[in-house]
Amino acid sequence: MPQNGKNFYKALCARKEPFKEGTKFAVMGLGDSSYFFFCEAAKLVEKRMVELGAEKILGMGAGDDSAEEGLEEGLHSWLDQVWPVLDVPPPEEVPHIVPVKVEYSPKAVMREAEEERVLHQYYQQDSIKAKSIPILSNVKMCDESYNRDFRTIRLNTGDDMTYELGDALEIFPCNDKDKVSEFLHAYSTDFDESTVVKIHDFGIDGEVSLGILFTYVLDLFGKPSKHFMQQLATFESDEEEKKTILDINFLKKAAKESGLTIADALLRFQKAHPPLPALLAMIPQIKPRAYSIASAPLASPSVTELLVLIDTWWCDEGEKVGLTCDMLRKMVAGDHLWCRMKMGSMDPPEPEQPVLCAGIGSGLAPHMAFLRDKVRAAEAGEKVGPFSLYFGNRKKAHEYLYQSELEEYEKKYDWFKLHAAFSRDDPNNKVYVQDLVGKTDDARLLLRDTSDGMMYVCGNRNLPKPLQEALVKSFSKWSEDPKEIESAREAMTQLYIKNRAQQEVW
Repeated sequence: MPQNGKNFYKALCARKEPFKEGTKFAVMGLGDSSYFFFCEAAKLVEKRMVELGAEKILGMGAGDDSAEEGLEEGLHSWLDQVWPVLDVPPPEEVPHIVPVKVEYSPKAVMREAEEERVLHQYYQQDSIKAKSIPILSNVKMCDESYNRDFRTIRLNTGDDMTYELGDALEIFPCNDKDKVSEFLHAYSTDFDESTVVKIHDFGIDGEVSLGILFTYVLDLFGKPSKHFMQQLATFESDEEEKKTILDINFLKKAAKESGLTIADALLRFQKAHPPLPALLAMIPQIKPRAYSIASAPLASPSVTELLVLIDTWWCDEGEKVGLTCDMLRKMVAGDHLWCRMKMGSMDPPEPEQPVLCAGIGSGLAPHMAFLRDKVRAAEAGEKVGPFSLYFGNRKKAHEYLYQSELEEYEKKYDWFKLHAAFSRDDPNNKVYVQDLVGKTDDARLLLRDTSDGMMYVCGNRNLPKPLQEALVKSFSKWSEDPKEIESAREAMTQLYIKNRAQQEVW
């Protein structure tokens, strides 16, 4: 149950009196189907409402963050059913734009020191609280000629940015300055990146250049949302063009063909041309990107290590690179990142707890943190429980991340077991992490046969479900007896119910 819904559900459960006759309701749930308890909070609320006598007018809606179009896909599908049930026409979506108050400054240009002051004001405001942290190293883990780019990035976070085991580091990316300049010059002859304005928004109070706003604050090269396109359409006078802007199929087609960005949309429909105050209000702010930390704080208190895969995807025009990754791959030692710590979503184990970790690609990061903490504890003479790591990637020769470190630990510590799977080495025999979990007894010994063993899963959304089936195989000792399989499945379910199975997936 989400934190902000716990009191509501608690009140529902405590309620003894039935709802009045004629009370009707509908529930829309938001979640991620790769998680074991998908939309469980919405299901519980719906069940309790029915128990209290309320009439369900429509089946529960489910927005799935794993879906191609994200949560909105399920929401809009559900809303299409809501209006007929309520016997009302769909409301006309008239987007509301509150323009940013902008005053042009007579100043021709801002000095570098003034721009630095503005950046500190923006990033250190109460709603962000980020710090500028120097990079110690940015090292590629794969050969230059290889088509994927894994990196270890080490930052000197020092004593004033402490972290806990299992935490993540949120990095605030920025847009490419040259691309920002190119866009502003193409968009308007009235202003460019050096134009200085006075604003009281975004946590900035005073003068700022448009270069700073469009580089560090506004997600100019992000994917345009349906809401953004609706706002853009309000400025379009040509009805045919307006229809195109509002056509959801145009967005999908443009994304497939060119990876359409907000900047692209603004230049494609340049006749709409929102004025600067509206433009600043329409473009969403850049959001931080969270990366699991691969270092352990007690072993490495002042240095934070990240394991990063440079994110790329393809459209018809060619390969595209994510905003944060495009920035990270260009950075070198001595450069600074604006970042902040974020509490991890997985509860870290105690050194003596049995642990099974399953991770693929850069999902190895939090597992390395847990393992390094166990190594620290062992070296300090503390009692250490067994630790089995199942790691998967594509090709052993190029993507066996931390290979020497992991193999050294396996040789040195009898409590550590390493299992590695590589899916692209043999096209006739693709081996995945879940295959190794299902074929070995580590899961049964560490999870089913103990009361405090923990399982941690990290990787893409395709991993959890087949991994759950692999657990059933290991738990049942590969039995074909239906009763043994049923018992093993219940044991697997109990892992999730008791929060002994936790995951970070994307």
